[in-house]
Amino acid sequence: MSQPDADQFWQFSEQHYPRPGVAQACLQLQDEHGANVNLLLLLLLLEERGLDVDPAHFLPLLQTRRGLFDQWRALRRRLKARLDNDDYLQLLQHELELERWQQQELLQVLAQHPPRPGSGSLLTYLTLLQVADAPLWQLKLAG
Repeated sequence: MSQPDADQFWQFSEQHYPRPGVAQACLQLQDEHGANVNLLLLLLLLEERGLDVDPAHFLPLLQTRRGLFDQWRALRRRLKARLDNDDYLQLLQHELELERWQQQELLQVLAQHPPRPGSGSLLTYLTLLQVADAPLWQLKLAG
């Protein structure tokens, strides 16, 4: 199976993230362990396709972008109570555009380090983040 393109990755994210428990697990891993939700979703998609990649390849990119995304999330959360619904939805829409841009960057890294047949990338990433009970979290993320 081939690696995903940008549209396939985005569509997978839109379909998988809303599954029961997935969004909550992603956000909890993000808040408590510094997990990147887009990388979690990419690794899930690759596993679904029977592909494996070393998640360490993505860490330098994620580190350089972390401040941007953390600041944006903090701003949105701070402004949520102060904005009317339309303005808040505009903030959310901009954040979705940032997420889509990040997905494209992750795919560029993936193109430089093509996946191979196999599985285990998600578990490796959770282990890198020092997530206790990583196999249990892997099941939660699978939806």
